[in-house]
Amino acid sequence: MEQNGFASLAVLQMPPSSRLLPSSCCPDKDLVVVISRLGSKDRVSLWKMQGSKKWEVDIHLEGGHNEEIVDLAWSPDGQTIVLVHDPPRITLHSIQDGREERNLPISHVITEGVQLTGVWWFMEEKSPKVGSIPDIFKRGDDITGSAHSILKMLPLLDAVKDDTQVLTNTGLFAFPGKQAKSSKSDMPEVIASWPSLPSDPLAASILSPARAGEQDNRPGEEHDEIDDTNVDSILAVSDSAGRIHSYLDGSYPLGIISIESHSTTSSLCKGSKTSTLMAHQRKKTGESSVTPLLPTFIRFPLLETRVPRALARISTSVRELLWYIMRVMDDLHVTWFGSSTQAGARELGEKWVQGLAALQVDQPGGNKLSWSILDLVHLLVSGRSSDAVSDFIGSGEQMSERGLQKWESTVIEALVKMRDFSEERVAPACQRLHLMLEELLGWSQLPQLYDPLDLRKNEIEECLEMTGRAIVVASWLPAVARRELSHFKEFMKWLRYEITNANATSDAHSLLQPRHDILEVDSYLMSGLVNSQIDKWFKRGVPHFSPQDLGAPEENQHLTAVMERARRALRDPTQTALQHRVVQKDHYRVDKNLYALVQNLAKRCETIFLRAASATARSAEVCREGAGSPASTPVENPNLTYVIRERSVADKEMTNHFIHHLAIHVPSPEYRTCLFLIRLRYGHEAPGSLIDLGMAILECRLREGDGVVDFDLLDAEFFDDESLVIVYRAQGLRGAVPAAARLPCDRANFDRKTLGPTYIATVTYSDLGYQASPAAGYVREPSREELIVDAFQRWKNGQVGNELIICVYIKLPSAVLTGGPSSLVYAQLKPVLMPIKRSRALTACREGEVYLAVNGRVGRRVACVLDTEGLVLETLDLEGETGEESE
Repeated sequence: MEQNGFASLAVLQMPPSSRLLPSSCCPDKDLVVVISRLGSKDRVSLWKMQGSKKWEVDIHLEGGHNEEIVDLAWSPDGQTIVLVHDPPRITLHSIQDGREERNLPISHVITEGVQLTGVWWFMEEKSPKVGSIPDIFKRGDDITGSAHSILKMLPLLDAVKDDTQVLTNTGLFAFPGKQAKSSKSDMPEVIASWPSLPSDPLAASILSPARAGEQDNRPGEEHDEIDDTNVDSILAVSDSAGRIHSYLDGSYPLGIISIESHSTTSSLCKGSKTSTLMAHQRKKTGESSVTPLLPTFIRFPLLETRVPRALARISTSVRELLWYIMRVMDDLHVTWFGSSTQAGARELGEKWVQGLAALQVDQPGGNKLSWSILDLVHLLVSGRSSDAVSDFIGSGEQMSERGLQKWESTVIEALVKMRDFSEERVAPACQRLHLMLEELLGWSQLPQLYDPLDLRKNEIEECLEMTGRAIVVASWLPAVARRELSHFKEFMKWLRYEITNANATSDAHSLLQPRHDILEVDSYLMSGLVNSQIDKWFKRGVPHFSPQDLGAPEENQHLTAVMERARRALRDPTQTALQHRVVQKDHYRVDKNLYALVQNLAKRCETIFLRAASATARSAEVCREGAGSPASTPVENPNLTYVIRERSVADKEMTNHFIHHLAIHVPSPEYRTCLFLIRLRYGHEAPGSLIDLGMAILECRLREGDGVVDFDLLDAEFFDDESLVIVYRAQGLRGAVPAAARLPCDRANFDRKTLGPTYIATVTYSDLGYQASPAAGYVREPSREELIVDAFQRWKNGQVGNELIICVYIKLPSAVLTGGPSSLVYAQLKPVLMPIKRSRALTACREGEVYLAVNGRVGRRVACVLDTEGLVLETLDLEGETGEESE
């Protein structure tokens, strides 16, 4: 054993109630996540291995509810941290500043008492690109003629400012790295819960906000190669109800797969270039639990096709377009009606009339506001004003030039914005949305390919009709805004004319000529000053009009009949005369609430895409290990507690096979402890077949001179394919124990008060002498608990001359066994001392428990140990020597 074989990188003081999770170390960066408890909420901080803190954020629910972080995982590209909370919540945070990028809502499917238990993020291994000729016609996933290929040829819609991230005063003035980012967002629930991939405005023909400002762009940024590491990756989250929530690219929900009720997933792995997940389920019954040796296989046939990603891209683009329309409509609503911090253009005219109404004398048979409008019309028509109008127009406070200019500029800007945004943003976005829904309608009529998506034609047609009405209403608004803008300009001319007349001398009044249009001013007084037509685009009910309500002919005229009618008109000029009376329909009572129409359309579309997104989970094939054989009986031994660490790797010697390693520690207050290592080899293409089963026992004892020293195993983690990392604390000896004494000794032989230092060490497990047990036939669902309890009891009792007898229950074919369906296979196994390769004494960790997190990836290979008593975090380089350590 090599002493002091590791270099210490840093020793850091942590806040109270800090802890590490097994996945706290970043896979491809020198970073570690530390979680600390502050009151009723968890605080997450990101530290560099060398000792500096990058950022720290508070994680809590609104209302101050208790919340705890259960597990975390890193995205394949290393830029995102996914946190699993209790109460059930999944959040994605940026590695740059800890900002919450997205919240994956799952509360609508989580029942009371169910908790999230674990999270895994699997990267899809991509085949290397071959070919020397570059693809100059890059289309990505776009198929020629599809909706996305058409959107690529359309001009990009102007970017809209995204105000979903709220920055508080604390975030503005706090020190760098100390900001508490607020998770509050103004994003509607229908958009927040929408199934979508990471935001991609360009795919929806929308200019990205990051590219809208030239100051944010760097030269040559558009030629950068896109990082597709997260593409086709699978994010899986388990809960205590025996289900797995899966997400494509870490954001698009694929549905919920029910594996086994009332169980938890202890480990989850994925085969390379395959859509099969392998889950080990632990089912607890009272004080006992059962965990089969073989996993449950979950295969996603739909992921082997292009359907899920094509659906996800359409769903994402539809969400982008609807969210774009909503934000534009919100902007127009605030511009017109105002908000709590901004006065709207609509309010200025109403306040002006109310100021005139305040001077009115009480009149019978009407309110003051109506009488004020009547007096203004009377002044417009006859030129004579009432006392109230004369006093109001002549007052400098109400009718100053500065006040008129502010009123005029505010209303003109609002009407111009209403005209331009509805014409250049809302209507084109609705047209693009119609294009996407048309493709979805085509899918609904191809059951051979898209039947699993459960696309219902009538629902999509309803959404198309609503989108068509939205296009009509959005195109209608610019005409109304132009007309009201013309009326308002004439009204301002008339108002200045009357003010000039009221303040001018009699000689000047005789020379003043009116320049306003009386009819347009009257129209504004009647339908613009107080009750504007534009209000109907934001008020009243959802539009349900049909084309016939707007004047379209009810009968369907064929093109042939229309062309023949045109030819007759060319031959006979008299045919061009109107032969029927044209009745102009009154569109005043037609609902035009575009704001409510878009909200309703979003809810309808979300329902369609939510149901379709779950098709991957609905079509999943779940194959439980040992199906059809009797289940293992729970092991009734409540005095034993298990500390289990697991690692699954692909078998390099046998293709399509996996090797599953288990490191199981059974702490015992009465007996010397040991570490059980189990090696399983099975194939993911033939579920239920156990190829190989091997076991080794490592006693928690070290050879020292002529004797051995016992130690307490505090924690252990798999490091790589060859080694695992352990943290242990040596015990003091009253007398040397001979190395030949293999039998467990009573704890009274050890002085618990004289504890030695705490060490971190690497132990080689790949080349141990695993005692193999024959695994012919099909395993009758042996559980880990059965093996460990039997092995521990026999090892504790020192049976068979220090040789262990392990009972493995194997179900063999009936042709092999004639005496019964099962038999016992005995294997002899001798425990060995802990084969420590390299070790180092830790700075702290003199007593109490520890947290251990490791990263065995090539080029990183670090370990972090957190002392729960002294709250000291020590980071170590497991590759470097002691001499490489810097101050």
